[in-house]
Amino acid sequence: MPLQINSKTQLLCVIGKPSRHSRSPAMHNAGFSELGLNMVYLAFEPENLKKTVEALRQLGALGFNVTMPFKEEIIPLLDRMDDSARRIGAVNTVVNSNGRLTGYNTDGEGAVSALKTQIDLRGKKILMLGSGGAAKAICFALEKEGTKITVSSRNTLSARKLAKTIGHSSVALSEIKSLEEFDVLINATPVGMEPNARQTPIAPNLLHKKLVVFDLVYEPRDTVLLKEAKRRGCRTIEGLEMLLGQGFASFELFTGKKAPRDAMRRAIR
Repeated sequence: MPLQINSKTQLLCVIGKPSRHSRSPAMHNAGFSELGLNMVYLAFEPENLKKTVEALRQLGALGFNVTMPFKEEIIPLLDRMDDSARRIGAVNTVVNSNGRLTGYNTDGEGAVSALKTQIDLRGKKILMLGSGGAAKAICFALEKEGTKITVSSRNTLSARKLAKTIGHSSVALSEIKSLEEFDVLINATPVGMEPNARQTPIAPNLLHKKLVVFDLVYEPRDTVLLKEAKRRGCRTIEGLEMLLGQGFASFELFTGKKAPRDAMRRAIR
């Protein structure tokens, strides 16, 4: 937490439904404390997104993060977006500059950073489960790394649309009979978090030991998908790594200072 909360303390937050479980407050507040910044980061679950965004603008909040289900819905409420967020069509970070709200997307940057700790992405074949805001951001980031991406989702039309946008392919979930052709599996769906914490987004028997499995769900930290992947000898990446990667980038946008990564990592682990 800030060294002292007073009339000059600057407000930041995350908005989403749900968001009370978020570890972002612990991560960002640890960063502020480490650098001696008079800032505080909270979590809100708004019923009315438009009124909430306007309130944060009027209150002079320094910025805020955006999570499900608001990453796309928030776009018309902003004054501008950076090129990356505009191309992705989803926002996870908003910076308030004298009442003007600018949207950014740091999800892709965070995911790619986490993946590179386990695998050289050049030329690798990726199966992306999900077609929402996080999936879009990661697909655009992976495209720059020279990967071949296949998108799959319960919403077949949405998966096809995303695949077409990035110039790659899609496949229906029901048609996936093997993962042998893939090097990386990414779960960008809510399957694996409450109330679906006992479920997996794909049949565990399809996993193979050469696969890198990245689950964006971080609560619970060790999802059923990750447990099954470990049992089969896969290299795994937990959702906290994604949270950290996007959080470091958001922190630097909010503060203009280099994120104290060690302190922020300790706070959420």
